[in-house]
Amino acid sequence: MKTHLQLIASRLVQLEKLRAYLIHATGKIGQCGMLKKNPAEYSLDDSNNLAAFRMRVSEFQEHLGKLLASIAREEEIEYSGFSDVLAFAEKVRIIDSESAWKEIREIRNQINHEYEDDPEALTEIVKKMVGCIPLLLEWETGARDYCAAKFGLGESVS
Repeated sequence: MKTHLQLIASRLVQLEKLRAYLIHATGKIGQCGMLKKNPAEYSLDDSNNLAAFRMRVSEFQEHLGKLLASIAREEEIEYSGFSDVLAFAEKVRIIDSESAWKEIREIRNQINHEYEDDPEALTEIVKKMVGCIPLLLEWETGARDYCAAKFGLGESVS
């Protein structure tokens, strides 16, 4: 079984890859002009780019959350739910606020579930999600910097 530090180190490596994938997928959304298109006009490539973007955002936030939980465990923080992990991450200034994390999760849920019922809202949801990417990347950098300072692991890739 891996120690917490080994688990944190492996999560940092995985997040570095996911960061590159997320930046690439976000760039594709912009390059295709999807923020200005009516979803009814999406090409097959546009739809594939949107699917990749949705997956990358979800994957990145999920893995970042797992890293935060691993950090809390290594710091011997007692928690009974993920809100406690977020409160810790906010306290040590890895994330801005628990509410900001939850807001991004809610937007992510909208883009993953609600847009099929309301294609006209899709463009606005995509714009909101693209607007969240810098904050997610900033938090990943904060977690990476925290791990470097506290545990001697990883380096910031930003």
